[in-house]
Amino acid sequence: MTMNTMPGKRSRADMQGAFEGMHASEDMYEKVMARASHRGRKRGGAPKIAVVATVALAVALAAGGTAYAVLGGDFFFRGWGDHGHGQVNTWTEDGDGVYSRTFGTVDEGGLSDELKASVEYAGRAVEARGYTLLVESVLVDDLGCGAATFTLSNPDGIKINPAYGVPGDAVFDDTSDLHLLRTTFGDDTSASDYVVYDAAASTDTEMRGTIYFNAKKGADSVATGIKWVLTFNDGDVATDSFVPAKTIKSREFKTADGVRAMVSPIALAIDDESVMEAHEDLYGGEPLTIHSLSVTMEDGANLVITDDDARAYNIFGSCLRGEDGANLQIVYRPTQLLTPDKIASVSASADLHYTDGQSETWQAEFLPTA
Repeated sequence: MTMNTMPGKRSRADMQGAFEGMHASEDMYEKVMARASHRGRKRGGAPKIAVVATVALAVALAAGGTAYAVLGGDFFFRGWGDHGHGQVNTWTEDGDGVYSRTFGTVDEGGLSDELKASVEYAGRAVEARGYTLLVESVLVDDLGCGAATFTLSNPDGIKINPAYGVPGDAVFDDTSDLHLLRTTFGDDTSASDYVVYDAAASTDTEMRGTIYFNAKKGADSVATGIKWVLTFNDGDVATDSFVPAKTIKSREFKTADGVRAMVSPIALAIDDESVMEAHEDLYGGEPLTIHSLSVTMEDGANLVITDDDARAYNIFGSCLRGEDGANLQIVYRPTQLLTPDKIASVSASADLHYTDGQSETWQAEFLPTA
């Protein structure tokens, strides 16, 4: 497996769709993965793929040393550390400057007991065509977002193509028989998800990483169970369902005119429905176009989540979600763990789109409601 961290060429349109396209229903990972894999699924018939999805396999893998410590602090180091790619990743677009993504740092002593206790060992595994996927530990929040650590192995090798996505993105080469690693739910919906591999902990035959996801229908989908899916050219194989018994809580923030945001340690969601309600006399119904988003901590520290002008995108993907156009939310998965009860405010700069086709810049400050 080639573990280079310099990406290949991507168009400006790709990057806009990846990071700025809050109109889109899919996030960056789904787009670059589709581009890399060509999604050439054949029609007709069930795939002839051997499946093993048992706890016994997970135990055997763990006993053999494939799965290393995944609970407690190590889970957070894996999910919100630098993934072996260095804390700041940069890449260039032809004629369009330098972009960056900054990974977080994890202070184990600063992790609350509640947060650590919310991590669950999933132990879900599936085997097909020489690949073995073990999903180890999972953390979900009450917004329907989550993260899961995994180990994917194949003695014949795993092909990652660094020409797609940005440094750290686990995008399979178009010559690979394995095209996607993704997340689905028991209600037959797919997640908006994003996979980052750990360069320091991976080898040519074993990829360790984290998959970040959110349910497009929210926490109700997560409650129906989570499955992790290997997508091949001619079909999918999936782990057994994992139903989380725990969730980490989010905190509510509001602007002076009642626009709502929710922040958990792993996600930030802006409620587009409340934007419409606050500006219903003019608002045309098109979702916000957000240009910058940050949180200010009680100690004055400012954490940038996205900033178009600075070309900084410190996220594991983002998406617009809602059911049949209702209950719309713009959801971000930051690269840094958040501490909601120590956040003083959330700031956003966005375009409001009006019924006459015009738009204006909207500067918003969200303050905690409790």
